[in-house]
Amino acid sequence: MLKLELILILVGAVLLDLLIGEYPTSLHPTVWAGRLIDALIKPGFQLKPIGQLVYGALVSLLTITISLAVFWLMTWCKDTNRWLFVLVGILIFKSTFCIREQWKVARRTKEIIQNGRPVPQNMRGLFDTVKGNGSISNKDIISSSVRSIAENASDFVVAPFFYFLIFGVPGAVAHRVINTLDNMIGYRGKFEYLGKFAARLDDLVNFVPARLTGLAIVLGAKFRNLDFRKSWTTMLTQHSLTPGPNGGWPMTAAAGALGVTLAKRGHYSIGIDPPIDPDFSAIDRAIGLFIWSVSLWIIASICVLTAVLFIRG
Repeated sequence: MLKLELILILVGAVLLDLLIGEYPTSLHPTVWAGRLIDALIKPGFQLKPIGQLVYGALVSLLTITISLAVFWLMTWCKDTNRWLFVLVGILIFKSTFCIREQWKVARRTKEIIQNGRPVPQNMRGLFDTVKGNGSISNKDIISSSVRSIAENASDFVVAPFFYFLIFGVPGAVAHRVINTLDNMIGYRGKFEYLGKFAARLDDLVNFVPARLTGLAIVLGAKFRNLDFRKSWTTMLTQHSLTPGPNGGWPMTAAAGALGVTLAKRGHYSIGIDPPIDPDFSAIDRAIGLFIWSVSLWIIASICVLTAVLFIRG
């Protein structure tokens, strides 16, 4: 009856997310993983490129291995008490995804720029939209917010659920650690070799989820009465215009559905041609599209687990 317990974990974790949002920073396992990565990676700064590449790969593999101690915890809980297994599973699985926080950040962004207030320093990292030292305009921030909520549907909802369906809670945890590694060290620049392994691994594990997210956004556009045909064609024809193999799928699907052009100034432009800049309402419509898309994905995940439960009896 393990699949029944997995259904309870999935539903319970979603309800917990919608009720409380993100865990406090001091209690968040992702923050703990980030601190571990930060501590382990520092010695690698002194190495030459080939040494950085090897050291970065070792740090990535070590961090993932340590995080998978949750596998042994879940096994112990399963052998001890099924309800303890469900409770611990809910608490851990919840830490691997965030739904409520995505639309909270988007709405907070809209309120800030709509009221003419400067973007707080702690939010500026979300809007790295301009190549070089150019100023950040409201148009840049709106575009970045819409792109972010679309891409995060993959990284923070579809992907962890995808690996939960295959490998249970440990699979979702492993994905979150890999994504954290990429966000922390998978960057270009002087020390890019330290993060090259993490970046490529993140590309690999998100290859399927990114495309599933694009499909979920197209279907979400249909239920949201947006332009799902334009969403589909834009995704198919423009997904390769953004850097990396994955981010373009959900972003282009969202741009087509919303009927706007999403640009990262100095980098790329996707969506409607001739260009139509997104206005404040695009953020609200993107939130609605996000809610419909991830809801469809969550329902599909529950249906998969339920089907397996009945097939296996």
